[in-house]
Amino acid sequence: MAAVRVINGEEQRAEALMEMGFNTTQAALLAATQAEGHHVDLDQLRRMLDSGCEHELALRIVL
Repeated sequence: MAAVRVINGEEQRAEALMEMGFNTTQAALLAATQAEGHHVDLDQLRRMLDSGCEHELALRIVL
């Protein structure tokens, strides 16, 4: 019987962040971060990166 793996929202966010080019540690930190009950806005991060912002700077800005 095949094992079933349940992926929670934080894991999905981390995977999306790694696909954007963040390393594992950065992605885990960003995926777990919440401010006032809201997670880091992935669309905002994507726009920053698309505009030429480096990953390390984007990380510092949103955290």
